[in-house]
Amino acid sequence: MNPDYIIKIVIGGAGGVGKTTLLHRYLHGEFLPDTSLTIGIQFHTKELMRNGQKIVLSLWDLGGQDRFRFLQPTYCKGAQAGIVFFDMSFPGTIRQVKEWVDLFRNNTIGNIPIVLGGTKLDCVDKDVIESIYLEARETVEDLGMLCFIPTSSKTGMNVQELISNIIDSVLALSARPKMQAPATN
Repeated sequence: MNPDYIIKIVIGGAGGVGKTTLLHRYLHGEFLPDTSLTIGIQFHTKELMRNGQKIVLSLWDLGGQDRFRFLQPTYCKGAQAGIVFFDMSFPGTIRQVKEWVDLFRNNTIGNIPIVLGGTKLDCVDKDVIESIYLEARETVEDLGMLCFIPTSSKTGMNVQELISNIIDSVLALSARPKMQAPATN
């Protein structure tokens, strides 16, 4: 396929929040209950059509453990978008979102769109769901992120929608006319 766009998306979040499982669901359409620790990074590509455009999606799954932090700035270079995940069944993981947003913004060009993804929606107690959604929306607003999308890798809920949302955001930014320098006499 000769693509119209090659889109690089970096994916981050605390270790164990479900990044790799969600990507497996997206790429293969199935739930993988046991994944191993991502050592440094996992790289995936997917060819797809979106809004009549041929796209090669390049997904960079960054390991969430602190011991891999020194590698991460290099892997962010050239990314056009980011997704930061937190585990909604362990809401304390949202505290690490700012670190990931800063990592992405400090190591990419421009103000790339970044989506906040909540994982493991199927594991969340119904009594606390409202407070988790509220904290997620506040985090999105405070950090200037694009939006919050709750997901479940187990059921597949919102997995395709999350990736489609970020792709559409990149395509919309690509379609904007570039600023031209004023003419000089």
